[in-house]
Amino acid sequence: MIHVYNYSTEEKIKEFEAHTDYIRSLDVHPSLPYVLSSSDDKLIKLWDWEKGWECTQTFEGHDHYVMQAVFNPKETNTFASASLDHVLEGHSKGVNTVEFFVTGDKSFVVTGSDDFTAKVWDYQTGTCLHTLEGHTNNVTSLRVLPNVPNGPLIITGSEDATIRVWNATTYRYYALNFFTTIEPFNDS
Repeated sequence: MIHVYNYSTEEKIKEFEAHTDYIRSLDVHPSLPYVLSSSDDKLIKLWDWEKGWECTQTFEGHDHYVMQAVFNPKETNTFASASLDHVLEGHSKGVNTVEFFVTGDKSFVVTGSDDFTAKVWDYQTGTCLHTLEGHTNNVTSLRVLPNVPNGPLIITGSEDATIRVWNATTYRYYALNFFTTIEPFNDS
């Protein structure tokens, strides 16, 4: 089920059945009225909010859960997906997370996997440029911060309860943080 809310009023605008199994991710297109959804039903769907949240396209092809689908910020008519069927040759187990990384005229894809690694790929050639090793459990989330001091940075999160920070250009490992308790955030 997808629930759509007005950010300002917190009012629910729409609610609809999107998939037949768990929804794993949503991604908003950077310039068009589209949202991608991915699911354990092995499908990726494209939704158009200007057409009343109509499903305008369904993408098939994965043999296992689709954990994430993300739009390419440089070539916005394309997207990448992460699935436990590890279609991407290079990871030895399922892929949980994927993100695009654009610097200058080069595009990269970064993936995190149940093989305890994250990998940086050349988007054009599909070649694995580097493997980020060090986690002791599944890599379940990652983010690329392209415009930060000492950056760009790749941040990986794992079921080993750690977050690791890497330089996205040199692949140098910067930091490891263990989280054992979560304190409430107070922004006042």
